[in-house]
Amino acid sequence: MSRTDGFNKAAGKWAGTAEVYSGEGRFLGNGTDRRNVQEIGDNRIRIDLSFLGPFKFSGHYIIEDKKTERLYHGPVNVGYAEPLSNTLVDSNSYWAAIGMTQRFLLMVLPDGKRQVSMAQLSRGDQLIYTVIGENHKVDTAFESIPTLVNGTSYDLANDPTAGRGEILLHRNGSWAGKLSVLNENMDELPTHDYEEKVQVDGNQVEIQYAGFALDPEPATVKFTSNEYQAWSPPGDVVGSYNIIGGRASSGHFQHLCPFLRVWRREIVLHEGDAKAVIHIWYRGGQRVGAEFGILNFEAA
Repeated sequence: MSRTDGFNKAAGKWAGTAEVYSGEGRFLGNGTDRRNVQEIGDNRIRIDLSFLGPFKFSGHYIIEDKKTERLYHGPVNVGYAEPLSNTLVDSNSYWAAIGMTQRFLLMVLPDGKRQVSMAQLSRGDQLIYTVIGENHKVDTAFESIPTLVNGTSYDLANDPTAGRGEILLHRNGSWAGKLSVLNENMDELPTHDYEEKVQVDGNQVEIQYAGFALDPEPATVKFTSNEYQAWSPPGDVVGSYNIIGGRASSGHFQHLCPFLRVWRREIVLHEGDAKAVIHIWYRGGQRVGAEFGILNFEAA
């Protein structure tokens, strides 16, 4: 089975909502996302889509399935996507309709009928929007009403929690689960246990990490947070991340003992009880592995 098989089974109609944030992490508004996925032969898939929110566009693009990679031929979206598994795709592309470059993460949840995503949209290297999405496969004529946080962008633009009342990533408790692991050749390795323990005291956040795939030594990192970003002091594991609506983050960390860098992204689901995570490890500019999966939250 190729890594693209899971996405080829996604043919059909998908509908969902998104939360759109500015490059500074401020809530701009919700968006609606509609997609129709069709297989059109010769290992090609056509995506017809529309997005309506703080920005808008519609159109279609063709995906060529190369088994270990997916090529986006346009016209509205061109680029390259790499399926890391049957449930995870990581892509870099360009949306000509809005003139923006995209770094995109899409994970299919275990039920196979939901997808969670993070799109980081930039002009050059300047981050303009971050879009956190959850899509559901439409199996019936009636589309269920998606989960939304009530409010207006006028009020929530200065609320780092986007109306939720708390930073979901910074709650006292633990995130734990099993992560899938890939080596430098993207070959699958055995899954492993992973855990993060979080303790919060004002603007100080301490996170104890245990179970990194490429750095097995446990680490405790203390961060200072202004609720839109968090950054560490000197130590054996150091780095920073930006926080999107209290429920998602993206950041880079240096692990000094193995001299590796990891790009970590995470998205808390609407219900707040689980989050999707992906860690991509590098030595210099060379990727040396990845780990990803779903972690469940338990309050302290």
